[in-house]
Amino acid sequence: MESASQEVSRVVRTSAGLCAVWQPEAFKSMEDDFELWEDWATENHEIEKSISQGIFVPLNVGGDGVFQVTIRFGSPELGLTESERRYRLVESEPYLFTSLGSFAVGGIEDICDVDRAAENRFPLAEGRYSVVVNLLDWKADPNSVGSDGRPLPSALPDFVVLVRPEVSSGGVFRTKVETFVRP
Repeated sequence: MESASQEVSRVVRTSAGLCAVWQPEAFKSMEDDFELWEDWATENHEIEKSISQGIFVPLNVGGDGVFQVTIRFGSPELGLTESERRYRLVESEPYLFTSLGSFAVGGIEDICDVDRAAENRFPLAEGRYSVVVNLLDWKADPNSVGSDGRPLPSALPDFVVLVRPEVSSGGVFRTKVETFVRP
């Protein structure tokens, strides 16, 4: 497994109500096959099977939109910055992710779009990872918002996803499509 931490940040979009981190190798059969993807993506129990298998981690706030997603990976000591901790709204329970050498991030509809998935695919050492999703309120950070109300180039992201090597194989992982536990 990797020991040095790395970070990627992407703007992702969804008009299907869900963004995600996924194992591209597991979804190869869906590339350019909208009907196969639609059969899978419209059934929560099918998505939850993929979550249980460690090949799909939802970034779910329950709606369409455009989101800045920062993913940190590679080191067991990964964490949030002070600003990210201050403006964190909620943190998910850990999800299992199994890498066969890469991960992809995007809207759920990007799974069946070869070009979009390729643009947002990154190397990740093979192995099992514990993934925690953090939702931030970047608009509450005065250093993130310009006078016009738009995000500054240095704005906090909407999501910070921490991908840490799994330290024990006995962990309990979240398997729900809803990323965050509702109070």
